[in-house]
Amino acid sequence: MELKVVEEKEKELTVSVVGVDDTLMHPLLAELLKNEKVAEAKYLKGHPELDVPSVYIKVTSGDPKTALKKAAENVNKEFTDLKSKIEKKSR
Repeated sequence: MELKVVEEKEKELTVSVVGVDDTLMHPLLAELLKNEKVAEAKYLKGHPELDVPSVYIKVTSGDPKTALKKAAENVNKEFTDLKSKIEKKSR
């Protein structure tokens, strides 16, 4: 996965996301939207052959990079917990 800041303002952030599909992006967006400081979170896919997908985040307070990092940490924890449960069941 490759991330690149496309546009950054005080309360808004747009990051291009290369090498990731909907499997990861939808849980990340859901996690972003759970944060009460996040006013908007969008996954912008554009044309599949021409555009690089990106994530847009707008916060009411705080830093949008912090919101993105926290959401990513939470998604990582969920997937790690799921993996552990699957490993325990398969023993």
